Amino acid sequence: MADPLADEVRRLRTVERLSARQIQARLGIGKGRLYELLRGVPPPEWTRRPNAKDGLRARAVELRGEGWSVNEIAGELGVAKSTVYQWVRQLPPGTDADQAAKRRARSKAMNEARWAEHRIDRERARAEVHERAVDRIGPIDDRDLLLLGAAIFWCEGTKSRPWRRDDRLQLINSDVRLLALFLRFLESCGVERTVPSYRVSIP
Repeated sequence: MADPLADEVRRLRTVERLSARQIQARLGIGKGRLYELLRGVPPPEWTRRPNAKDGLRARAVELRGEGWSVNEIAGELGVAKSTVYQWVRQLPPGTDADQAAKRRARSKAMNEARWAEHRIDRERARAEVHERAVDRIGPIDDRDLLLLGAAIFWCEGTKSRPWRRDDRLQLINSDVRLLALFLRFLESCGVERTVPSYRVSIP
């Protein structure tokens, strides 16, 4: 049996395009009963509230098409990664080579910006530690230089073996500062700077 009230509610909704509040006021029915009768009937477009995130969603789709990752879009738009994922999960990131290069450049710039302040603080802390160490150690005398040179050779120098005699002193290292210190050690032992020979190995 047809329900006249239900028919009227649907007519007001679909024909006169009234809002739920307007229908309720005209027919004098409760909200619960009204929504029960309106079940499955979409509201008229004019009653829909504009979604504040519609613009963000459109921008997210645009950025995804340009090759941005979900994390990059979330950071750019200031929304949750889960929200961005729901918006663009059906859209794969761009695969064009230029887009990939731009994406890598953006990612690098974002990382640089994120860590710039931390890096400055870290370098400042290192410099302070170095200054304190220099102040604590003070000038290096001949005995210090002898001990340092012996330790460097012990770690980085070639040694004679019973099955392979080596009468030449060889040191293998790529740290310029360490090599400079070892040359000072040799000078303190009476070896002129013109005596050592050098070899550069490029892998």
